[in-house]
Amino acid sequence: MRYEPEHKTRTRDRIVRNAARKLRAEGLGGPGVASVMKASGLTVGGFYKHFRSKDELLAEAIAQGFSESSEKIRSSLQNVPHADRWKEIIRWYLSAEHCDHPEVGCPVAALAPEIARAKFSIRKRIAGLMKEWVEFMPGPTAGERERNFFVIFSAMAGAVSIARILTEPADRQRLLASMRDHLLHSF
Repeated sequence: MRYEPEHKTRTRDRIVRNAARKLRAEGLGGPGVASVMKASGLTVGGFYKHFRSKDELLAEAIAQGFSESSEKIRSSLQNVPHADRWKEIIRWYLSAEHCDHPEVGCPVAALAPEIARAKFSIRKRIAGLMKEWVEFMPGPTAGERERNFFVIFSAMAGAVSIARILTEPADRQRLLASMRDHLLHSF
């Protein structure tokens, strides 16, 4: 059976999207190749037709996770004045919706400790994707925006990670609201 030329690309994209969601939901050690391929409606045997290694899929899946969460954030920023965009990012990141759905949220909040133990090439790629948000941060100079980015992003990812540990919804909401208020009033 012959497939159209775009079939392989669409299939690879489907595998990456499924891996991105499964990794954020289950962690880097959670889903194996078999699980990802099954979620994509494929057999394990087809994996190497699309990827050289599991590490290649891992890097692509984490990048896909950033792309998906970035699309959500960017769409919410369209009608927000440039000077206020960092505030909207904070509101979205520290929302109950983002906290309650790691499978479609920021990969850093879901996977930071595991990404830190990944190969250098994967960490380097992820660090580059993270830094794309520096442009939206408060500050009159590029250096100050970068410094503020590291403070804000670290605080947000940490708050979401800890909130996900809490078992009481009221505690979770209090933590997210406290960090959101603190960041919005500190810069």
